[in-house]
Amino acid sequence: MCNYTGNDFGAHYDDAQCIDGYLWDMDSGGCDDNGNVYLDSGGDMPCPQCNTRLHTLSYIDEVEESGYMSVDHPFVFPKSFPKFEECKPSERRLLKRYWMRGRKQRISEELKHT
Repeated sequence: MCNYTGNDFGAHYDDAQCIDGYLWDMDSGGCDDNGNVYLDSGGDMPCPQCNTRLHTLSYIDEVEESGYMSVDHPFVFPKSFPKFEECKPSERRLLKRYWMRGRKQRISEELKHT
């Protein structure tokens, strides 16, 4: 467990806490009859701080779809690339690769239909 907290569950304040490498919603759950705190929601989102690689891989599909949809906009290299600034350089390269894969797929599909 690292000390990561963030607003990963939609609140404007820090509502997520890392527990064993995965994020839990601190607004969920409550206390049982013995006064023990329990959480109901979370545990399936990898922590961006201590489980970075798995966190990055968890939204690869969204990045690829973003590249696919980017064909609707003019491409001015390198300004059109998403920045992915919150990622480490190795993850940034991976995400850019998937973004370009989605873009190339869309272009290929459009060329087949013309």
